[in-house]
Amino acid sequence: MTKPSSASHAGSPGRLDELFQVPGARPDPTRARLVLGVAGIAALSALITAIAVPPAPVASTVVNMPTAPTMVTQQRPIVYVQLTPGQSPPPGATVIDAKAPKPITIVTRVPAPAQRAVVVRTTQSGKVIP
Repeated sequence: MTKPSSASHAGSPGRLDELFQVPGARPDPTRARLVLGVAGIAALSALITAIAVPPAPVASTVVNMPTAPTMVTQQRPIVYVQLTPGQSPPPGATVIDAKAPKPITIVTRVPAPAQRAVVVRTTQSGKVIP
């Protein structure tokens, strides 16, 4: 018996190897897993850094100053100095006697008046019912 040639049987398959392709060796997934792992750690680090670190200050912008000058008054701080016996105060200074009674501050609380509850009745469409 002779083996039929593939030219004489154009419609029928030839050998089993041609019909079923045997898959070759699959690539090693270790590199892809390593790359995905490193990329995931880098992304997680970026997210944590963005959440934990406060943003840097923004560069200052030019603000137009008002044309009319505003009056700013500053109250000078009060400095108390205790004089030794026989020492004189500077000119224009207010002298407070050490034996004078200390000022008393009284704090009182006044309760706020009770508020009346306001009930607004509306229909389903939102119109207020008197």
